[in-house]
Amino acid sequence: MRRLLMIALVLVSACAPRGQIAYAPDPTVEARPIFVGSTRAELTTNPPTRTETLRLARYDVTIPPDRQPGDIVYASADRPVDPQTQFLVARSESYPNDHDFRADLRQALARNNNEAIVFVHGFNTTFAEGLYRLAQLGADFDLPGVLVHYAWPSRGHVMGYAYDRDSALFARDGFQDLLVELRKAGARRILIVGHSMGAALSMETMRQIVISGDTETLSRVSGVVLISPDLDVDVFRAQAHKIGDLPQPFIIFTSQRDKALLLAARLSGEPSRLGNLEDVSRVADLRVTLVDVGAFNTREGHFNVGNSPALIALLGKTGQIAAVLEGEQRGRTGLISGVVITVQNATQVILAPIEG
Repeated sequence: MRRLLMIALVLVSACAPRGQIAYAPDPTVEARPIFVGSTRAELTTNPPTRTETLRLARYDVTIPPDRQPGDIVYASADRPVDPQTQFLVARSESYPNDHDFRADLRQALARNNNEAIVFVHGFNTTFAEGLYRLAQLGADFDLPGVLVHYAWPSRGHVMGYAYDRDSALFARDGFQDLLVELRKAGARRILIVGHSMGAALSMETMRQIVISGDTETLSRVSGVVLISPDLDVDVFRAQAHKIGDLPQPFIIFTSQRDKALLLAARLSGEPSRLGNLEDVSRVADLRVTLVDVGAFNTREGHFNVGNSPALIALLGKTGQIAAVLEGEQRGRTGLISGVVITVQNATQVILAPIEG
């Protein structure tokens, strides 16, 4: 049975072109700087080698104007690069030490109200794919603040699940070091966005920060967004209780139609993972908001927030879904197309497409 499930996982993920770094400076196309912290020994090499030394870099990513929300088109070896349609890199810089990294980061933070958004990618993700995904999210949601990518050493292969799970545990110290760098550079508000296995890494790191006694760094975390978290529910509860008062808002995007998490649950011998949790009562004592986006399923349903144009349009509506995500509309349904359920401290929002 385990072998059949792994074959199914391969079929779900196979055939898609993989992202790669390609350079094409073009002054006519918008480029957004993304600061990078990584525990990959060589950032762009796949499969990666792990390193205990945090690598620091910056990549200016060009956002192609000729695309639909949710689309990411990679450069490939069999056709010319096209800044109008492909995500590319205008320039990059590797920092020899944390002092130089912090100096540039401090300037960027000062220009952006000292706010930072840190993206932690998930399972089976190359360096380029995580980098371009953050650039896409930044463009589609018009994200404020400085974009920061934590690139932990995923093998970037569908058969590397066990390797990636070990790598995520290995990468906890590096992520803590990156958050400390942000604090020392002047970040006052840090939003952590973790996808899939990166959500588990994010929770583990916050738990580790509490255990280490670095309350100053954790106090800068102004919110957490977990997208399709590949995380055992009981483990999540234990992590949350150790963290204590969870950063607010604390949003968990879920879907019972997530094929990747369905397979992960079966491989783990569980009924569900946190990212496809249906019974909100299991986390009712925690101050969290679960947002069910299964009605917007796109592809395998594991990144609807970033892949569905309809969901991107809904979440981007100023003054509507934002209020619900911040926990201000518990028990109300008037502002959104969907249902809001409150159980003790937890809120579940079941989103539905707007008709008409």
